Amino acid sequence: MEYLKGINQVNTGDGNKDREMLLGEIAILQTVLESTSASIFAFDKNFNYIAFNQSHQQTVKMGRGVDLKIGDNYLEIAKLNGGMDGEKTAEIFRRVMTGETVELIEEFGDPELYRASFSMICNPMYDKEGLVNGMTVFCQDISERVQLQKEFEEKSRLLNGVLENLPVIIYETDAAGIFTRSIGSGLKALGLQDNGLVGQNSIEVFSSAADMLCNGLCGKHGQFISTFEVDGRKLVYQNNFFPSPEQESCLIGFALDITQQEMAEEELRKAQDELERTVDLLDTSQRISKAGGWEYEVSTGAVYRTRFLKLLSGVPDEITTLEKAVSFYREVDAEAIKEGIRNAIKFQKSYNLELRAAREDKWLRSIGIPIVKDGKTVKVMGAVLDISDRKLAEIELLKAKEIAEDAAMAKQQFLSNMSHEIRTPMNAVIGMTHLLLQEDPKPEQLENLNILKFSSESLLSLINDILDYSKIELGKIVFEDIEFNLIELVNRIKQAHNLQAEGKGLIFKVKIDSELPSVLVGDPVRLTQILNNLVSNALKFTNEGSVVVDLSLKKIEGDTVEVNFMVTDTGIGIDPDLKEYIFESFTQAAPDTSRRFGGTGLGLAITKRLVELQGSEISLQSTLGKGSSFYFDLKFRKENKKEGSVNAMPAHVFASLGGYKVLLVEDNEINTIVASKFMRRWDLDIDYAADGIEALEKVTENEYDLVLMDLQMPRMDGYAASRAIRDLPGKRFKELPIIALTASVLAEINRKVLDAGMNDYISKPFNPTELYTKIAQYLSWRS
Repeated sequence: MEYLKGINQVNTGDGNKDREMLLGEIAILQTVLESTSASIFAFDKNFNYIAFNQSHQQTVKMGRGVDLKIGDNYLEIAKLNGGMDGEKTAEIFRRVMTGETVELIEEFGDPELYRASFSMICNPMYDKEGLVNGMTVFCQDISERVQLQKEFEEKSRLLNGVLENLPVIIYETDAAGIFTRSIGSGLKALGLQDNGLVGQNSIEVFSSAADMLCNGLCGKHGQFISTFEVDGRKLVYQNNFFPSPEQESCLIGFALDITQQEMAEEELRKAQDELERTVDLLDTSQRISKAGGWEYEVSTGAVYRTRFLKLLSGVPDEITTLEKAVSFYREVDAEAIKEGIRNAIKFQKSYNLELRAAREDKWLRSIGIPIVKDGKTVKVMGAVLDISDRKLAEIELLKAKEIAEDAAMAKQQFLSNMSHEIRTPMNAVIGMTHLLLQEDPKPEQLENLNILKFSSESLLSLINDILDYSKIELGKIVFEDIEFNLIELVNRIKQAHNLQAEGKGLIFKVKIDSELPSVLVGDPVRLTQILNNLVSNALKFTNEGSVVVDLSLKKIEGDTVEVNFMVTDTGIGIDPDLKEYIFESFTQAAPDTSRRFGGTGLGLAITKRLVELQGSEISLQSTLGKGSSFYFDLKFRKENKKEGSVNAMPAHVFASLGGYKVLLVEDNEINTIVASKFMRRWDLDIDYAADGIEALEKVTENEYDLVLMDLQMPRMDGYAASRAIRDLPGKRFKELPIIALTASVLAEINRKVLDAGMNDYISKPFNPTELYTKIAQYLSWRS
């Protein structure tokens, strides 16, 4: 091959000795050019080749399809088969022609035939006058490293450093291994200039390869890796050496700085180790969590699965089809998964399914999500979880829940029955007490009757507390949303407790913020229950001083009114350690509290839950021996009414209801007597029926203005009787007011009453005021 044109015309001007030295250098260069895989070439200032090595000639032939010759124009060849842009190349070479060294990376060749990446170092050549008359190019094929860079983007900076900088040290030694020449940019990393190694012993410089270098001095080729420490930095070089063709026992070699490559490979090894650890960790975690991952590739239809999922499904193939992957499930569930994947691909919609295995008693959850690129689903990825243990636990839990619900229902039914049985005699006791108190008793009788009234009402309060607590436990409390007059409600509570306060010589006051709206919308019954509990407790545990109920406006936002309620006493107080404890069920502040003051310890527990169920909380400030303050905030809806009584209880002076006829349907004789005595005082005309069948007959035969219907009766209960009345032909049977009489505590009683066609209900034992109010209310509708 022709390497340099006109070499014999070299004129150094210094005689044959300088000429021989130059020829020797050229010979060394020729050997280097032949031994390296790098593409090295040179051309004159017109970009015509004046020298090239065999590697470059082969590269041009492979990439451009040209059999390169001295004198060929580089720019014309570079444009062939998708090569460098001619203008771009010319610009680069123009910079070199101005004396600039240019380093770059380019791709050459036809993409369909051969496309390679090269690192190019372009250096200007000078004539003896110091003018640039051409350039040399060192071109290294770095295709493999470029590919490595693409595969491991995380290591791109290290790899790019290797590809963009390929410093080489070219050296020659004599027969003793002493460096006689050393040139190349690779010397700079070692802090040396060209020939900076001259005079040093190569065996000492490359001490780790001493044996190999000795063999090289004996005429053998070789290669080794050498390392250097420069300013605390480790440099790694790949060395290739071979016997000099010109001088016996001398070596020619070149060392390529591969520090960045070594670092990249070390990082890659670490990454591979980390990947292996991650895979092991993933496999272990999947075994523990019983979850496996999968991926469906839309373009190929291939399914990839993790190791655990392959074990779980019993389909061990590394890559399988969707049909085979879902064969693990029951047929109907396999179709569900395929439908889920179709929807994920078409509509980009995720799915989450609970499925059954075909052959094993396994429950599985399959989750799939679409992976979208450029608006198109390219993959569906997901996970499969073995949820057999959870499903079995759910089944057991469902059984336990059913048992618990049955037990709760039995308990509720028991409470309802017991309520009915207890309230029936209580109705007689309380009712008769009310009647006797209205018959102008003698003074000595009045005291006994008041004691009897107080005791019976206390017993009823105890029963109500127990039943209310049961309803709260079962989550059966339903709050009403009706209008009521807040000021009247609080004043009624004060009136109800005045007697107890006066009996103990206590000051009992109610303070109401003048800014508070009178008419609110909420649940007056539950508010009354809360305040009654707090006031009753305050009076019970206060022997001297005062009890104050304080209502203040906290804020108004739109139609929402937030009211602060506070009940303060000067009683026995509560130990700070027991402040939270006293809100627990059946709990008193001290062991002897129940014996000294009475009560079940349910009042505060019920109060706390009723406040919490309305989205608030009750707080307590107390000093032992000095008194306590209970306070809470509740939100109500504001009405525009400014005054007047809303849902207020009527006065104790009952107006006559003469002229109206009422049918009382009641199977208990005592209840019938008590209710009749009240209603006769109100001048009502009363007819009687002992059960639902008799009631149906009497309603058909007579015209009544109102029916009071007991619910639990023999032969036909109140529900069935009411439905039968509503089914009778004629408008009057559809509009006839029917009020249920019940001692039941079931929370759903209101719904059942309305579903049966009744208008309202009254709880037993009868409160005369409530009984009168309900009867008067529905008779007024008839007027």
